[in-house]
Amino acid sequence: MRQAILTLVTLLLIVQTVLAVVLENGDYRIYYGNYQVPKTHRYFTAKPDARDGSVQTYPKEDSKYQIWRLRNKSKDQVTLESKGARGKYLGLRRSGANPGAYLGVVKNPVRFNIARKAGGPFTSYELAYPKKVNGETLVVSIDNDEGKEEPYYVNFEVQGAEGTFGSFKMARVSDSS
Repeated sequence: MRQAILTLVTLLLIVQTVLAVVLENGDYRIYYGNYQVPKTHRYFTAKPDARDGSVQTYPKEDSKYQIWRLRNKSKDQVTLESKGARGKYLGLRRSGANPGAYLGVVKNPVRFNIARKAGGPFTSYELAYPKKVNGETLVVSIDNDEGKEEPYYVNFEVQGAEGTFGSFKMARVSDSS
């Protein structure tokens, strides 16, 4: 009997782990930079407008729209709503899902695939467009080509392509932020 209970508990833990979401629902700042040097961090910042706005990277600034409400839609798919620009989501601009296309803050949410990379203090997350485009996976990246100055635009790049910056930190923020 004891063995059966232990086996059942073990199976339940395995199922729970398999079904666990990558990140819990909540408010996050999405950023990149040296985790030990906060002044190097650059945060996804919504720049809403009447149409599809843009998303750029800036140093942390509370007056900017840098908090994103993450909502799980399935085990590995999420939507990201700008907390400062309610009803506007990280999504496709008029150029659609193409390599190099900038992302915007739009009314129609896009479900991004999310995957955890590495672990511990090095944990980062990759956001990918859920459909293949010309047989390629597009990941959320930053357009930091040589010669461009900050702020950088958030864009799509082909997963694994040279120069692709494909994973970011996700820092949970409290309600008082």
